[in-house]
Amino acid sequence: MELSLHILAVLGFAAALVRWLRSAVSALERGIEAFHARQVAETRARRGDVTGTEEAAGAAARARRARRRFVGEFAFWTALLAWPAWLVESPAPVYAAYAVLWFLPRPGGGRGAQPAQDRG
Repeated sequence: MELSLHILAVLGFAAALVRWLRSAVSALERGIEAFHARQVAETRARRGDVTGTEEAAGAAARARRARRRFVGEFAFWTALLAWPAWLVESPAPVYAAYAVLWFLPRPGGGRGAQPAQDRG
């Protein structure tokens, strides 16, 4: 019984760790995307391209919203990974419960990360 609990705890921790890593990478990608979109908007504004500036500003706003979402997701998974180790005397049952994450669909429908401007 104890061995199966520890195996499930390792699997559950790994499932949460994978989601934590995906949210961290997505937040970094969206940060780079927001920086690039902001630079494009500034360049277009300097050149006097009003329509292009508005489009680029909209893309930058979408990228910032997506970045905030993934930073929040990152904070959520960080808390789920950290609190059992700090607050629970035996975190193995909590981490074992996380093993169900392997069966739940990934956020975004499992299609992987898509740039903010491609999603609508």
